[in-house]
Amino acid sequence: MQSRLKNDIQATLFLRFCFLKSLLSSYICTPMKQLNSTLEFKNAVQLLLGTDVLIVEEQYWKVNQQVHIHSWLVNYPEQNLPSQFGKLVCANSSDELFDVSLNYLQHHFTECSTARVFAIQFDADFIAQWNLETLLAETAFNENHNGLQIVLCKHTRLLLDELQAVSHEGSFPERLLQMELSLQLLRKAVNYIGSINEVHSVPACSFLSNNTERDKVMQAREILQLEYDQTVTIRELSRRVAINECYLKKGFKAMFGKTINEFQQDLRINKAKKLLQIEGYTVSEVAHTLGYSSISHFSTAFKKATNMKPCELLK
Repeated sequence: MQSRLKNDIQATLFLRFCFLKSLLSSYICTPMKQLNSTLEFKNAVQLLLGTDVLIVEEQYWKVNQQVHIHSWLVNYPEQNLPSQFGKLVCANSSDELFDVSLNYLQHHFTECSTARVFAIQFDADFIAQWNLETLLAETAFNENHNGLQIVLCKHTRLLLDELQAVSHEGSFPERLLQMELSLQLLRKAVNYIGSINEVHSVPACSFLSNNTERDKVMQAREILQLEYDQTVTIRELSRRVAINECYLKKGFKAMFGKTINEFQQDLRINKAKKLLQIEGYTVSEVAHTLGYSSISHFSTAFKKATNMKPCELLK
């Protein structure tokens, strides 16, 4: 665990170094490279929705010379609007260089039949900062020319909202924020695609051979991880990821080796340990923070899971 944490920290520091280096180059270097958005973005609207859409608004801006963002607001027949999702696409620009494009479809919940489509383009020069062997070790970059689907979880939607809200003609700090948000989205997409291939084999659940159904179960897990402090019922969870309750329960157990309730409980107990041991919370504060109905309910659940009383972990 410590080794993995150390690797994550090193990777984060390296990413930040790269985007600072890349951003500075956009201010120092002279003529700006022109981007053929129609060709290089391969029209993310058509990629995600097809051609039967009305583009209401279109925006395009450069974070720097190597990272570009395209955003469309589109009208689409509500009954045909697909679930929110994303795609990561690689396009070879030479034998050892390739562009990477992140494409997202996000529903516009305040206006019916309206959606926002994002395309974030990382040019080959940006991706080339990492050696080819490192890149090809990731599933996301192996023979990925038609796009690999990624889920649009709550955290991803928040990142996209923040990216859209930052001034497109902003200051240097605002450009830094745009770059940081873009890299967070890329990291989440690469990690998600890699995690799909690490799940357990599921011969007993034949429906999980369908990538779309597996993605829904993966999305359910991500919702639980982000909302561990809330009471998310199986019925609500199945509705949010658009999958049958029975399939969700069976698929979750097959893929992660735990029931949904067991997974939720483990998340909350692990968080409780951290709050008690490291953050210095009281037992009452932990029970409230994690959404337990009472201190006694929390204490009972904690003792059952750890064979210890919460007060034994107080600093």
